Amino acid sequence: MRYNRRAVSAKYPRSFHLPWSPGGTSDDKRLRDVGGLLGSEIVVTEKCDGSNLAYTRAHVFSRSHSGPPTHPSFAIAKATHAQLAHDLPDDLSIFCEYCYAVHSIEYEALPAFSLVFGVRDDAKGTWWAWDEVVAQAEALALPTVPLLFRGVVKTERELRALTESLSAAPSAFGGRREGVVVRRAEGFDDAAFPRSLGKWVRKDHVTTDEHWMHQSIRPQRLR
Repeated sequence: MRYNRRAVSAKYPRSFHLPWSPGGTSDDKRLRDVGGLLGSEIVVTEKCDGSNLAYTRAHVFSRSHSGPPTHPSFAIAKATHAQLAHDLPDDLSIFCEYCYAVHSIEYEALPAFSLVFGVRDDAKGTWWAWDEVVAQAEALALPTVPLLFRGVVKTERELRALTESLSAAPSAFGGRREGVVVRRAEGFDDAAFPRSLGKWVRKDHVTTDEHWMHQSIRPQRLR
């Protein structure tokens, strides 16, 4: 099928590290103020070790959104898209962590290779509330990334203790946990994205100098 560039959706925005995230590099951005995550309901999900992927009605996109992914490990993602594309509304992007190939963490029991973590209305420039994300994932028969906490934290100190505690636990799928993502439970628009979401990533998460795409493909294990 010929690729229609007019159907390109907006790629996933750069997510900022929490101020105390140990895995940030000099190229990463950090939240200067976590006030947008305090005093309102938040959800904390596991940050899974995969590839950023987006399903739209027209195409499946890798991180850059410059076109469909070309690496052989994305063959199952393309097959998944073929099955669910007709159920996707126009102007909607379903963002997933695609965990088919082992990157740095080996999982023991994934429920599927595509794990939904966000839904964007591309026409309105808005991000759906977490409950809406879950409902859309269920409608597509896709799992979400693991939900680790839902509630309200009132202080930065409390948020730091929560994220560090959750990040120290093993992955829900076996093996190490790469980190966690904190987001507001309610929906928000593109302009609010940088203050409505933050991540904690473990130090020295990447364990090899060779990029996973240049290594032999090692599939993760499904449960």
